[in-house]
Amino acid sequence: MSNYSQSSFDDSDSNANSSWYKVFHLISPKSAVLDVGCSSGNFGTELTARRDCIVDGIEVEPGDAKLAEKNLRNVYVLDVEKDDIGLIKEKYDVIYFGDIIEHLVNPIGTLKRIRPLLKSNGTILFSIPNMAHISVRLALLRGDFEYTQTGLLDKTHIHFYNQREVERVFNEAGYEITNLDFVKKDYPKELLREELNKIGLSPAEKFYNLAAKPDASAFQFVGSAKPDMVKHHKLAEFGPIDMFNNYYENTKLDYEKQIKKLKGDLKSTKKDLEIIQHSAKNAQEELKHKAEHPYRSAAGHLKRKVKSKL
Repeated sequence: MSNYSQSSFDDSDSNANSSWYKVFHLISPKSAVLDVGCSSGNFGTELTARRDCIVDGIEVEPGDAKLAEKNLRNVYVLDVEKDDIGLIKEKYDVIYFGDIIEHLVNPIGTLKRIRPLLKSNGTILFSIPNMAHISVRLALLRGDFEYTQTGLLDKTHIHFYNQREVERVFNEAGYEITNLDFVKKDYPKELLREELNKIGLSPAEKFYNLAAKPDASAFQFVGSAKPDMVKHHKLAEFGPIDMFNNYYENTKLDYEKQIKKLKGDLKSTKKDLEIIQHSAKNAQEELKHKAEHPYRSAAGHLKRKVKSKL
């Protein structure tokens, strides 16, 4: 049995800030739904009972699939990434990936291969945990990164996502995200201050503002995507450390240019200084000469003055 086989669904308004609640209300009544990673079929059971939907499931864990078979129309025990999904002859209004995409080795390839099972106006629905949540950011600031049994750092997660990466993966797979909501889990300001104090980053008003942004309080992304051939985002060529290295190299080159220019300026200044020193030396010698022969200098000056009058 999986860690998620006992999950239950609560459709009350008090549970509105949950991925199942949000996805449930995105599915129209009487829809044909394929629940990828349906586990024990709890969510599909609610769709059947409350939305009058027809629900099939895909589940890789045989024990969970056996439970799901009791309530869903069809349950296919297969690996959605590797096994032949051509055995599924139905087409669906909705294909739901509930906290599944982060477990996939090749999410883009999987989204492409599932597309033939969508009706022409069909929709992919998904929920994906947000790696940029403030709790993870704080842990990384502390230098911590510890996997858990479930949640954001589930030890079985293969890929990690923030909003930009969610958009990129769907776009690269040939889909356009038409709606993106999120499950919100804030950090109280006092708790945030306490954590920042421990790290040594307080006072940190700018960090408070950063933590207040939607992408920091988003715990899970919940959204829908439609097939679209336009690809908007490409995988970044360089990672953060590469960007730092590029910044370092560019900064180093800038400093080298500045040093070269300063050396040139210094050389020019030295030449100017030599000229000034030479002129000063000549002036000093002339003053010394005049001081040693004051009468000769005065007579010469008078002689030149008389001569000029004549």
